[in-house]
Amino acid sequence: MKILIILICLFSQLAEKQEELNQLKAKLNTVRQEIKDLEKQKVGTLAHIDKIDEGINLTIKYIDELNAQEALEKSKVAELEIELARLESKMRLKKSDMQTRIVRLYKWKPFYKMNLLFSAKSLPQILSSSYYLQLLTKEDQRAFFEFEHDWKRYLLDKELRNELILTLEGRKRDKEDELARLNDERNKKNQILNEVAKKEDKKRALEKELKSAQRKLEDLIVSLERQREKISTGVNYVETNRGKLSWPCRGSIVTNFGKVIHPKYNTTTKNNGIDISTSYGDNVYAVAPGKVVYADRFMGYGNLVLVDHLDGYYSLYGHLAEMLVNTGDEITGGRIIGRVGESGSLSGPILHFELRKDGKPVDPMAYLD
Repeated sequence: MKILIILICLFSQLAEKQEELNQLKAKLNTVRQEIKDLEKQKVGTLAHIDKIDEGINLTIKYIDELNAQEALEKSKVAELEIELARLESKMRLKKSDMQTRIVRLYKWKPFYKMNLLFSAKSLPQILSSSYYLQLLTKEDQRAFFEFEHDWKRYLLDKELRNELILTLEGRKRDKEDELARLNDERNKKNQILNEVAKKEDKKRALEKELKSAQRKLEDLIVSLERQREKISTGVNYVETNRGKLSWPCRGSIVTNFGKVIHPKYNTTTKNNGIDISTSYGDNVYAVAPGKVVYADRFMGYGNLVLVDHLDGYYSLYGHLAEMLVNTGDEITGGRIIGRVGESGSLSGPILHFELRKDGKPVDPMAYLD
């Protein structure tokens, strides 16, 4: 019974995960079609890269989900193997026992009445023998039906196991295809950026796009600040812990606060924060308690999380591979809010981190420990 409950739970999990996979694949196909449409249109480099990055992130997520589903299916196959082995052993013993019973009945049943009539046994002994024989017949019936039930269960489990093995083979092919697509998507992004690096007109266009993205982000923060109820906390966590805030992730700074000339694209922009180079998928932590006021894609910043720390203070985390918070969440300092990625990044896996005061950028290095 315990094995049956485990199997039912595993099947429920498999169905639920498969539905999630189907929805993710449908979204991925939509984004890939949008990328093809953009290739036919004259769109800016940033917009094109942003959409490719969205496809890359979804592909990585889809591959991760495929791995999770594969692990679940392998677990299911293992459970079925255990159950099949148990049923085989049980039926082997039952079959041997039933064969012995059938031979005994075959020898006994046609003559048992005559044997009883001419027996020298007492009446209680005769009744006892007759009663035992009746019980034995019922036991034989019960044993037969139990064997039949186990056999049907064995055939069903064996069919399920074989279906899952075929599913796993298909899952492996699907994963290989998606890994190839991921490589193609990354190559496509690199080709676009390499072309920008070679052509002055594309460099200038990219510079304008980057500045436009910065202005839109500033407009967003100003808009959020206007909507925020002006209540002073008296003692602000960010200000009180100036110079002692924990880092948003581990890594090394590759771009400091202030004016920046990109070494590859020769674009001149003002970096309103710092860029931290680290490993793809590393944890990103909130530097202070606050409320998530934005958690979505943003042109030029990829997956972006913006946290309001009150009194006009905001922290910003860009280029995330994954966002683990939602708009409206109240969070504590040190909470994991996302994973390092390359969405919207021109320099591979990186975390873009900013601190703002009253909508204006301040150098994060003055606040971090």
